Amino acid sequence: MGVFNLSALQPACARLALVATLLLPSAALAQPGKAPVPVRAAPVELEQISNPVEALGTAKAWEFVSIRAGVTEHISRVNFESGQRVKAGDVLVELSHGEEKAELARARATLERYERDAKRLRGLVTKNLTTREQLEAAETQVAETRALVDGLQARIDDRIIRAPFDGQLGLRNISVGSLVTPTTEITTIQDSARLKLDFTVPERQLSAISGGMAIEAASQAYPNRVFNGEVMIVEARVDPQTRAFTVRGRLDNRDGELKPGMLLRVRVVANPRRALTIPEAALVPLAGEQSVYVVKKTEGGHMVQRREVQIGQRYEGKVEVLTGLSQGDQVVTRGTLHIRDGQPVAVEVENGAHKQ
Repeated sequence: MGVFNLSALQPACARLALVATLLLPSAALAQPGKAPVPVRAAPVELEQISNPVEALGTAKAWEFVSIRAGVTEHISRVNFESGQRVKAGDVLVELSHGEEKAELARARATLERYERDAKRLRGLVTKNLTTREQLEAAETQVAETRALVDGLQARIDDRIIRAPFDGQLGLRNISVGSLVTPTTEITTIQDSARLKLDFTVPERQLSAISGGMAIEAASQAYPNRVFNGEVMIVEARVDPQTRAFTVRGRLDNRDGELKPGMLLRVRVVANPRRALTIPEAALVPLAGEQSVYVVKKTEGGHMVQRREVQIGQRYEGKVEVLTGLSQGDQVVTRGTLHIRDGQPVAVEVENGAHKQ
């Protein structure tokens, strides 16, 4: 029988021990428990949120009128320029009215004479020097002539065209001497210091919108601006063809940046409320339920606790939490695939340092 040489096996055993050591997880060598897993966490915040209703709408002037003449006549005077801002009552155009002015002067002179006659007859009636029938006939002449004066004055007023409200005029389409008719558009006037904003919403969202709700509008012309307003009225009927209803909003436009006719993206701030929110990345879906990992402080550091939550509105990378969390809780937002309930973690903050 040969002699078994133990010394010859020692180098081979040493090599096997080294290989086994290299194959062992580093965590097993460091400590008998699990090593902390690096994660990133974010706090549960209390924020102002809403259930936004989005649509496309068209801006309209608060008031808009096409200025036209009420009669057919030549223009004798133009008192405005294109794009001019005017006040209500400002004279824009005068039509020829020389004949009406002459008739008005003659009627006024006749009225003065009839009024003097009626005054004289009143004095004679009190002295029984004339009959009451003569006085009544004179007063009838006064009334008829006064009506004639008012009619002639109305005819003159029809030939003096004034601004119906404060606003900005459009293009001037006529000149002095032009013959205008009731179909001739002299110019336009619009009040755009406020705007009407009409947009349509699907019928399923009918209960979500009501008068007084806040509106946020945006335009491609001003990508960094938000124009604020409110819902004025919700149309009382749903279109049977489109199954949508029209909403009219009001926008403040005192700086005049928005123009009537512009297409705007509309966001109605429906159901505004204060709610708890977390980053959407913190959600861990499992079997139709949602859960998160909440960071808990321990004597030696931190650990995570799996907690089921009920969520509400999702928006802009965040999600509303209805139940399961409290303000100030820390939830894991990165590293959720590598942790389990009760596992120790090393929490990283935004700058990459470890949370103490």
